[in-house]
Amino acid sequence: MFYLNEEIADNFQGEDPFKFLQSMEGKVYRQVKARKTFQFSLNGKSYFAKLHSGVGWLEIIKNLMSFRLPIIGARNEWEAIHRLQELDIASMNAVAYGERGWNPANRESFIVTEELLNTISLEEFCKQWERTPPDPVIKRKLIEKVAHIARVIHRNGICHRDFYLCHFLLHQGEDPFPKLSVIDLHRALVRNNLAQRWVVKDVAGLYYSAKTVGLTQRDLFRFMRHYHDLGLRTVLTKRKSFWLEVEQRAEKMFTKLGPAN
Repeated sequence: MFYLNEEIADNFQGEDPFKFLQSMEGKVYRQVKARKTFQFSLNGKSYFAKLHSGVGWLEIIKNLMSFRLPIIGARNEWEAIHRLQELDIASMNAVAYGERGWNPANRESFIVTEELLNTISLEEFCKQWERTPPDPVIKRKLIEKVAHIARVIHRNGICHRDFYLCHFLLHQGEDPFPKLSVIDLHRALVRNNLAQRWVVKDVAGLYYSAKTVGLTQRDLFRFMRHYHDLGLRTVLTKRKSFWLEVEQRAEKMFTKLGPAN
């Protein structure tokens, strides 16, 4: 299976996309046994590519025995990007995707996305908040926007599984402010009925990654209200157990991993 948009197809000039991408040189951001992520330029435009090679049956079995979902290719990210687009949630623009091989342990795949220009991760943007308090209007709008994104994806059966501030890109200079794009969806889970444990995992990860940016109790309450689209009194009574789970999980992450940034 292959998808190449017209511009990329012209650049590949009929060459096997797998060989073409494997031969490309660029800045490598991550390289592990079964996946390589790198940035490359083509005809004056910048792209990111993720190349997935077979993970092997041992890795698949190890994940299943640990009750984890194995990631065996780029299809997760390809499908998640398109699902977010259907929900009007900004993400990456995927311009190429390919997959070959029937055996899941040896399947090869790739995805190519356009670089999102003039952006900064929320992790970087918020890093100085604790020492230099931000404009209250900017902080309020960002909290409401992140809560909106979280609410929409979770209500529509999507769990990011790496739901941290570093995976939100803020488009600088955009009007109206803020425009946020959700990135790094290779582990995303899409289900018709998303179990609460996945939702708790996502929200706890987000809370953990934001623990050192100087959020106040009022900020947290604002997020909770907009996440549930309910009044605070209702949230604190009818959603109390959910937020206790989120807090407990986030605290365990903080104790085990230390600050996220």
